[in-house]
Amino acid sequence: MTIECPIYYQEESVQHWLDAFAQQCPHLDVKDWQQVAHPEDVHYGIVWRPSAEFFARFPNLKAVLNLGAGVDGILRHPQLPESVQVLRLENAGMGAQMNEYFAYHVMHYHRHMDRYNAQQNNAQWQVFPGQPAKDFRVGLLGLGELGSSVASCLQGFGYTLSGWSRSQKTLDGIKCYAGAEQLDQFLSEVDALCCLLPLTEATRDILNKENMSKLPKGAVIINAARGEHLVEEDLIELLNSGHLRGAVVDTLRTEPLSSDSPLWRQPGLIITPHCAAQSWLAPSVEQISNNIDAM
Repeated sequence: MTIECPIYYQEESVQHWLDAFAQQCPHLDVKDWQQVAHPEDVHYGIVWRPSAEFFARFPNLKAVLNLGAGVDGILRHPQLPESVQVLRLENAGMGAQMNEYFAYHVMHYHRHMDRYNAQQNNAQWQVFPGQPAKDFRVGLLGLGELGSSVASCLQGFGYTLSGWSRSQKTLDGIKCYAGAEQLDQFLSEVDALCCLLPLTEATRDILNKENMSKLPKGAVIINAARGEHLVEEDLIELLNSGHLRGAVVDTLRTEPLSSDSPLWRQPGLIITPHCAAQSWLAPSVEQISNNIDAM
C-alpha cells in the first residue's frame, strides 16, 4: 500500500524532490500539494515554508516533515494545529556545508581577502601584514549541534575560539560563556563573530546596535542562522561608521531580498541567498521516508 504525501516547496520547482522520492521511496506517493485528489485522507506532509492554505487543505494531518533543520518558523505558524507533530532533518549533509561556509568566510577576513578585493577594484598593489590563526579570535554565538561542529572545524586551522550560549557548555579548546551576564565579555574578545543561534524570543534581534557595538572596532559578523537575529538597519549604521570592518549574511528578514533593497549596495556587506547549508536530496529523502515508516 502506498502512502500519499503532499509536498509544499515554495522556493522553486519541486520536480527534483518528486523525482528523488519516486526513485528512492516507491511506497510513498509524493506529489505537489495542489495535485492531491483526496486531501482529507492525507496524514503526512513534506514542507518547506508552508502557507496557511497548505494547513487548511489537509485537515487530518498527523505530522509535517520539514525539508530543513530549522523548524522555528513552522512551530510559530498560526495555522499549525496543536495536534500535528513537526519533524526536522537531522544534518542531511548540512553540518559539513555549514563548516565549509564559516571556514571560508573566517579565512576571507583573516587573510585580508576583503581588502585585496577592494584594492583590485582600484588597481592597487599592497601587501597587508599577515597574522597567525591563533591571533585571530573567532567567537561562536550558539554552541548547539551546528555551532559545536563549526567550532571543531575551525580548531583544525588553529584559530583561538570562544563561544556563547544561553546555558553553560563545556567544550575542549573553547572558552565558553553563558547567559546574559557574560555576553558583553564574550563580545569584547571577538574579531569574527559567527552566529549559529536558534531563533527564540530571547535571541530575536540579538545582533543589534547595542550588542554589535561591544565588538572590538574592526570586527566582522557572519550570520547564517536566522534573519530575525539581525537588525539590518543597525548593521548598516555600524558598517558605515567603520566600527565593523565587514559582514556576511546568508539569512534575511525578508526573502528573497527585493532588488531595490539598500543591502545589495552596502559597502562591506556580502550577501548569499540562504545557501550556507542545503538539504542534500538522497539523505533527506531517506530520513523522511524512515520517519514516516516509523509513524
